[in-house]
Amino acid sequence: MSPDRRVVLAATVAGVGVALLVTLLQSSTYRASGTLVLTREGRAPGDDPTLAPAAAAAVELLETRGVAESVVANLRLDDTPGELLDRIDVDADAQSSLLRVSVEGDDAQGARRIAQEVAEVFTVLYNTRFGPGVTVSIWEVPRAEEDRVSPRPARNLALGALVGALVGLALGSLWRRPRGQEEQTVPSPAPAPVPAAAVPQPAPEPPQATFVRPEPGAWTVADVELLVAAQADDFPAQREEFDVYLASFRDVAGPDGRLPGGVQGLVEEVFAGPIEAARTGAERDH
Repeated sequence: MSPDRRVVLAATVAGVGVALLVTLLQSSTYRASGTLVLTREGRAPGDDPTLAPAAAAAVELLETRGVAESVVANLRLDDTPGELLDRIDVDADAQSSLLRVSVEGDDAQGARRIAQEVAEVFTVLYNTRFGPGVTVSIWEVPRAEEDRVSPRPARNLALGALVGALVGLALGSLWRRPRGQEEQTVPSPAPAPVPAAAVPQPAPEPPQATFVRPEPGAWTVADVELLVAAQADDFPAQREEFDVYLASFRDVAGPDGRLPGGVQGLVEEVFAGPIEAARTGAERDH
């Protein structure tokens, strides 16, 4: 295994290790959500766009210490009102009279209980102070989501592996660059003069293969090489970057030339310009 490939492998393993450590250190968090609705006196509850400004004002009122202090006192929570407010999220659509209230907690039922208390406390406070012209009521009773919000081990490990692979590719490119620069500084011996008649004529170059964009997940080093040969000259500012990435891809490719899964998306991102140019050219030729 080449040194560059070992760097990529070591960085990927390190990324997975860091992600695993972060996952183990994260505490479990669950979310419960419910919906409140503002209604005007004499009208049935529903989605009323004319109450959107009142809904926006209600969001600000719901996220005040007055609501949080009552909830903390009623449920005898260990949190301070400020800490509870950090766990409450309220959203209102710009053209709606509905409010979406979400609360995060250490367990699903605890989050649901707090969300229910927040909805009930706010309903009483709002209707007491601003009713009966406009009132608020619970439209959907808060319910806890089945899946926890965090941690998510599969996502964390996948991100850790991807970040580690990218860092390894970057380190690999830095590993090679000094050696390439040193080779360029070594002067080459001057060639002996050759009579003009003895200079061999260059053989005709074989026809250049045409780049065909592979299916997602099927990129090989050969595909990237064809893409660079066909389109990279049209992107002079990025040509050096393309060459560095191509050299890195050669080191991490499998025996059949196929690129690892974490690198497939990187190809699509780094070479987005040449890929689009190749697609446009193909459509124009047809």
